[in-house]
Amino acid sequence: MNYGHALRFGLHLPSDTGCGPDRLAEMVHRAEQWGLDLLVVPAGTADDDMDNASDDPPVSHGEPVSHSGPLRHVTPQFAAAARVIRSGAIGWFQLRSVGSAVADVPSDATACARRDANFSLVVMGGADEVDRAWVRLSPFLDGLCISFESSLRPERIAAAWHPRTLSRLRELKSVYDPECVFGDNFALTPAANHPGGGTP
Repeated sequence: MNYGHALRFGLHLPSDTGCGPDRLAEMVHRAEQWGLDLLVVPAGTADDDMDNASDDPPVSHGEPVSHSGPLRHVTPQFAAAARVIRSGAIGWFQLRSVGSAVADVPSDATACARRDANFSLVVMGGADEVDRAWVRLSPFLDGLCISFESSLRPERIAAAWHPRTLSRLRELKSVYDPECVFGDNFALTPAANHPGGGTP
């Protein structure tokens, strides 16, 4: 399957990885299936051969942006608000049925909150259009789903989890990542009452 992407990937493998010629051949074959240009070079030469790579640090923002949240019921009022999809400005509008086995697990039993919602809504596209649409749609939702939420608003943390679940996650953060090494997107600050913890 070839999607016509003109992409090049550099594969840098130290000699102690145990990745032999058969494994390399398999990766090259997979790359060809997807129409990708996979460049395999000896260790130590990747920087020279991939001189078109940017030295800029990676970023995790920009377009498209997305918002997502759990929806309990599709009401006539929600359906009226959902007419924003007719504008053609929204690149992705997905209403996915959930519930069933997901709802069999109590909402506060795991980090996946609001399991009793019947639907999951995802809207994706240009920032202005998606944000305007979300103003109309979000009142019908119960919080948000972190998997498809690109907003960096501080209040998104409280919207993603129930208070008891959020407190439990902060305690785990204090134990396993008190220095906030994992500090992107939906990173939690450690609980304040734990040694080495910060302000929640």
